[in-house]
Order: sequence, then structure tokens, then C-alpha cells
Amino acid sequence: MPQDSTQNIPQEATKLKKLAKVTARYMEMEQFKDSDHHTGYFCYNCTYFMKPNHCAIVTDEGADVYDKTSGEIAPHGICALWEPNESEMHSTSNSDMQGKSDESATNVSATFSCEMCNQKFNSREELKQHTMQKHK
Repeated sequence: MPQDSTQNIPQEATKLKKLAKVTARYMEMEQFKDSDHHTGYFCYNCTYFMKPNHCAIVTDEGADVYDKTSGEIAPHGICALWEPNESEMHSTSNSDMQGKSDESATNVSATFSCEMCNQKFNSREELKQHTMQKHK
């Protein structure tokens, strides 16, 4: 009897289309290729990252914002839809900041703009929801 896996994709989810790299504002940060990807906003550290080089919501193919085509989602990539994967994150700074993004830190003002329509948002989550609903 096959064992149930937590890696199975629900049937209704298989009908969803992934976003293009440009839509997600994905870019590969070559200067960080050999860095510790357990810190910062790297794809490797994102809940949507599927090891070794895929994303659950952004396509592998197509050009990124630098017009570079790599055929993968790189661990050293970044995009506007990043969500922290708490099980991957390692903090090198203050322990009370572990798992918190810059937008929730004190004295940090962050706004996020949609590259498609220039609408501004106060959080990554708002931008992510807008992008997934308006620019499928």
C-alpha cells in the first residue's frame, strides 16, 4: 500500500498557472551565488522554493528582469513574492529579529510597487495577492 506523502499537490492546485519571472520581479543575484542562502531574502530561504532549483509559483523558463534566461529558479535568486521559510532561515543578527522581515522592523519604511501597473503596496503580502489576482 503506497504511503501518503505531504509532497502531493492537491488536484485543484494543478490547474493554477505559475507566474512569469518578470511578473514576479525575479532576478538572479550572481554575486551571491556562493553565499550562505539561509540568511536574507534569497529564493532558497523562501517557502515557495522547491529544491534544487524550482518555485511553486514562478516558472523556471523565460527571462528575468535582467533579460537573462537560466531555465531554473536559482537558490541565489530573489523576487517580490518572497515569503520566509522559517525552517530554512538562520539569523546572523539579533535573535529577536529572527524571522522578521525589514518591513516589520522599527524605523524601516518599505513600499512595494507592481512592475506591471505601478500600483503601490505597504507589504510584500499585498503585492503578492495583487500580482496573483490581477496579473495571472
